[in-house]
Amino acid sequence: MANQRGRVVLVTGAGSGIGRAIALRQAAAGDIVLATDIDLGAAEQTAKLADGACHAFTLDVRSPEQWTELTDAVIAEFGVPDILVNNAGIALGGAFLDQTAQDWEKILSINVYGIIHGCKIVGSKMVQRGRPGHIVVIASGAAWTPNRVAPSYSTSKAAALMIAESLRTELAPKNIGVSAICPGATRTQLAANATLIATDGAATEDVRADFMDVQSRYAFATPDMVARAVQYAIRFNLGIVPVNFDATLAWVLHRISPALMRAICSIPTMKMAEGVARVATDRLPANVKFHRD
Repeated sequence: MANQRGRVVLVTGAGSGIGRAIALRQAAAGDIVLATDIDLGAAEQTAKLADGACHAFTLDVRSPEQWTELTDAVIAEFGVPDILVNNAGIALGGAFLDQTAQDWEKILSINVYGIIHGCKIVGSKMVQRGRPGHIVVIASGAAWTPNRVAPSYSTSKAAALMIAESLRTELAPKNIGVSAICPGATRTQLAANATLIATDGAATEDVRADFMDVQSRYAFATPDMVARAVQYAIRFNLGIVPVNFDATLAWVLHRISPALMRAICSIPTMKMAEGVARVATDRLPANVKFHRD
């Protein structure tokens, strides 16, 4: 399957960022891409940008009913997907005790249950078809980074990673590979769209602007780097793929000494993160960044 062209590839959260980059890369490689997003207009824009076959669909990954309807429609027109990329996700920043039960329900409904619904509904069709396939879960380096700044996000990504690892053991006899891609900080709109619980509630939008600037200037990875990692994982059927220096370093530290990793990650607080972001934005020249435009 890794060498086939014209594979049917379903990508969630394909309206922007990493999802869009994956959709564009797979379309350029000769695959038939189904770009899904809760924002149909964004998915349609991805389809317009694609150099190859790319079709836009609306999908709220939280809804198993929408997953079922979409899967049936896709199978009727294109056949069972050969590759499923579970990319849709959100971020939520704020200390554990400051986050409400509703905050947790929101992030888990997308970052965890969105993956569960997709893997179960599309994955079962792959198994029934009886041909090789591949499922990709976009997790995060946050999966092995316990912290005081975004604990619900790290929890959701750790769950996503374990879903991928568990499903990999179950589907291997069916010739269906499962890979977890774990990017570090990536230059996307994640901060812009995140829910933030700032230490000073009145300054939330100022904090968001600072985080957005830091993400844009200092994140190591680009969405296309993650998309390349997805292609690499599918080609070689890899279980876990850290993307870029920061995620790889965190993975190594977590494997060598979880206690040391916890000690390091216990230092930053939400207030400290806000202060560092403010200094990086206000005091460092705009041309100071970790990448070239």
